[in-house]
Amino acid sequence: MKIRRLSIRLRLMLKKFILEVRQSHIKDLRNRIFLYLKKAPDVVHLRNLVLISTILSFIIFVLFVQRFTALGQYYQKKIPISGGVYTEGVVGQIEKINPLFIQNEAEDTANRLVFSGLTRVLPGDRVAPDLAEKWTLQDNGRVYVFTLKDNVRWHDNQPLTVDDVIFTINLIQNPDTRTGLSVVWQGVTVEKIDNKTVKLVLPNVYSDFLKVAAQPILPEHLFRDIDPSNVKIAEFNLKPIGSGPYKFVRFDQTGNETVLVLEAYNNFLPHKPYIKNVKIRLYDTFANLYSGVLRKQVNSISQIPYDKTSDVERLGSMTVNSFYMPRYKVMLFNMKNSLLSSRELRQALGKAINRDEIINQGLGGKAMPVYAPILAGEEGYNSALNVNAYSLAQANGALDKLGWIRGKDSVRQKDGKMLSFRFVLPDDPESQKTGNIIKKQLEAAGVKVDFVVSDESLFQADYIRPRNFDIILVGQNVGEGSDLYSFWHSSQVNDPGLNLTGFNDRKTDKLIELGRKSADLKYKSDRFKQASESIMAENPAVYLYNPIYSIAATSNIKNFYEGHFTDPVEHLDNIANWYIYEKVIK
Repeated sequence: MKIRRLSIRLRLMLKKFILEVRQSHIKDLRNRIFLYLKKAPDVVHLRNLVLISTILSFIIFVLFVQRFTALGQYYQKKIPISGGVYTEGVVGQIEKINPLFIQNEAEDTANRLVFSGLTRVLPGDRVAPDLAEKWTLQDNGRVYVFTLKDNVRWHDNQPLTVDDVIFTINLIQNPDTRTGLSVVWQGVTVEKIDNKTVKLVLPNVYSDFLKVAAQPILPEHLFRDIDPSNVKIAEFNLKPIGSGPYKFVRFDQTGNETVLVLEAYNNFLPHKPYIKNVKIRLYDTFANLYSGVLRKQVNSISQIPYDKTSDVERLGSMTVNSFYMPRYKVMLFNMKNSLLSSRELRQALGKAINRDEIINQGLGGKAMPVYAPILAGEEGYNSALNVNAYSLAQANGALDKLGWIRGKDSVRQKDGKMLSFRFVLPDDPESQKTGNIIKKQLEAAGVKVDFVVSDESLFQADYIRPRNFDIILVGQNVGEGSDLYSFWHSSQVNDPGLNLTGFNDRKTDKLIELGRKSADLKYKSDRFKQASESIMAENPAVYLYNPIYSIAATSNIKNFYEGHFTDPVEHLDNIANWYIYEKVIK
């Protein structure tokens, strides 16, 4: 209204001015022009005032809209909806999809998605129901009774029953099956109570058995007519039928990469997975996988090499999470070797190993030194064993004392025999860098080292199982709970056991057994601490480092990361709750 009155006033002033001009002389005209020019700033000022008022009004309007929208979103609820494709990039190849014969991360990834067990282990070492609806413990924890969920079915829509559970355990225990899992299930008896209830009786109390019960179950109706000795080569292994969150569709070949295509299983319990399709894209090397990230072929990478983490972070397309898992790299001595059977010699060789050099020069500082089989923070950790014993001078002095004298070529000899060992390691970049530094350190002490670098696909068959090495570099995933049984109990000395050194000590066996049986955490911790001391007193191994673990995913995958886990493929155990799309409900 004010602006309108101003406009009328200006028009009247203009008419008056024109009228006066017609009636005035030149001198008077000049004076009147000057008078109106003096009034001009008032008009300009008013125009600026109007402009500023308009801008402020617009800003207030925008802020109001934003606040109103935010308020609306506050009272809105978003829920996941079905759809989308998730692609995980993995280095390795899949020869078979069968949970009894997992050889690498690629096969482990596929099995986690296709199959399910009675229980499942979630991030944070939590145990949750999977096929089992509930369970009870009897006889002080030596007997477990599992009750299956209603209406659990295989991907071919056949009912999954207690008979499948019994069949799977019996198949694992059958020596003709030749699976490394037989060690874990040794001595466990299984009894059918009814079609939904099964009783498992352990030979001894084992407080972490619920994690063992996550063992994937196989369909009896598809294996019934296959001899156990042929399970490993069955056609089923390339066209698996499971009961997990995703069912097998096909293998695709895309250029040099193989892609495993999976589809959400409609009858998975407690609900169908939200993401419709999952693809596992297989690459020969991490360099090729990284190229796949650049081409946006994958949504996630597990086990990023320590020297590539920064490259992935700089891309900005993925969020990287890094943490330490209960695992480590360790150098093992074959105690059946005539020279390495000497505890004093093993101890002298251990003093020649400089962990700090390995970590800083070989791994860019992205690891923590490890000195004993039980990590800090775990049950049985003994800080007294956490001592850096490296001393090249002491190593040389100990070898001199043992009668190993340097020859002209600096290699030590004794009784005409050279101090020489075959050092076996897998051909991944991390192991090779670590191995090269260890070789140099041992050579500085006068030890001749013959390198044997094995293709990872042959590492197990050619060196681990036949114990075909003098010294070997391996990674060990000990999990939470510090169970030393698999790696140090004397019953695990032979294949398929994982006591690779041949360490055999009855006192240590007993301590491990007592610790495994007890549900009393302090008692368990004390027994494991004593077992760890017994092991390190014999120096069967040189513990090296715990490498940092990194995993990355694109931001459109919701619920992807829910905390630290203890196994590289454990992040998939909650995949049914991941989602890409969502809708708003009021």
